[in-house]
Amino acid sequence: MEKTSTGKHAQPGHKDGDRTISLIEDLYARSKKNVLILNPDYLDDDKLPEGERTEVLKEIFNRRIRERQLKRIAQHLTSILDGGQPPAALVYGPTGSGKTVSLLHLLSSFQKVCQARNVPFRYFYVDLTSPKTYFGALNKVALALDGSTRRYRKGIPIEYMQERIAEAASQHPGTLCLLIDEADNIRPNPDAFLTFLGKTLPRKTSCRLVLIMLTNRLDWEKALDPRILSFLKKTDFIFEPYDALDLYEILKLRVEKALDTNKVEEGALRKIAAYASRETGDARKAVELLVKAAKVAEDTTGRLTQREVDTAAETLEVDKTEELIRALAAQQRLVLIACYVALRRGRSKVSTGQVYEVYNELCRSQRVKPLTERRVSDMISFLDLYGLINAPMVSRGRYGQTREIASSLRSEIVERLLQGVDE
Repeated sequence: MEKTSTGKHAQPGHKDGDRTISLIEDLYARSKKNVLILNPDYLDDDKLPEGERTEVLKEIFNRRIRERQLKRIAQHLTSILDGGQPPAALVYGPTGSGKTVSLLHLLSSFQKVCQARNVPFRYFYVDLTSPKTYFGALNKVALALDGSTRRYRKGIPIEYMQERIAEAASQHPGTLCLLIDEADNIRPNPDAFLTFLGKTLPRKTSCRLVLIMLTNRLDWEKALDPRILSFLKKTDFIFEPYDALDLYEILKLRVEKALDTNKVEEGALRKIAAYASRETGDARKAVELLVKAAKVAEDTTGRLTQREVDTAAETLEVDKTEELIRALAAQQRLVLIACYVALRRGRSKVSTGQVYEVYNELCRSQRVKPLTERRVSDMISFLDLYGLINAPMVSRGRYGQTREIASSLRSEIVERLLQGVDE
């Protein structure tokens, strides 16, 4: 075996004992030894085939998660089995509380019960999770009903779209249920859309129409025309945030599907569930923390313990924030730095004008052409929207309105942001 210049034997096949190749092989061997995530697709539902995703959801509901909410909504629908028509349902709940998956699971099961009893029932999912115009929302309903993926062209008369929807609905005898996700996402307002679905469409079709609407906004109905609430005769249902026990069961199932269970401590899962339930009760956030903690474990000890969870929880928010800061355009980053330089000069809150003064100083020092104060004000609104500063609008009476800008970042992130800046 050949010797290297240091007197050590080179690895077989490694010309001149290439240290980089050895480094790569060492890292690979270590990663194989510490491997924890066996089936990463089960940590991201979007990557799972439809059949496997359905099976995972079925297992979740078989563990009696969201059973109370499902029982109430199922009770609301049971009159359909006797030929009745329940009123519309409005389901409230924060992001990540399981509204959509729970209703899809329930309606799928209810449809099977109806088929077994020879009761004609169909449901269709209308996805409005991204903002839609009235025409765009009608387009989504039409596509859901006719099973097509094509889009109706812009410029088609609204009346034509309504007729297409009525014709498609009439093809389904018995009861037709529309599950409308994020029903509040119609711009500028959903009144015309709800009037058509709740009042006009039932008169144009022979089927019995049932509307189930989902929203994250508890105050949404206050923005609706009272006449809409009158003819909808809706029943309200609340999906509370998940508690720690529910989150623990969800995490436990994910671990069984995706991780090496022999390397995962139960206390780690309970800690993740506690973190997530204390902050938002969002199941997606809990799974995100599980993934981060598992990757920390793979990079260190190869075991998922409470220590890895603590490390992941500390870095998760910092990682997101710093990634967003790195993605800012040059002028946006300069405005952000100006905000924190102004705050560092002994003020707990600063105005847009004070930030603009500092911004001009930074532009001169870096030989950058400054933007107008109006443009800088728009950028401050953007930074506030993404949580990089806290900048609510306050009234100054006859002197108009301004923003009171305060810090919203951790001190260590601010230190890194201002590193090398001449204040």
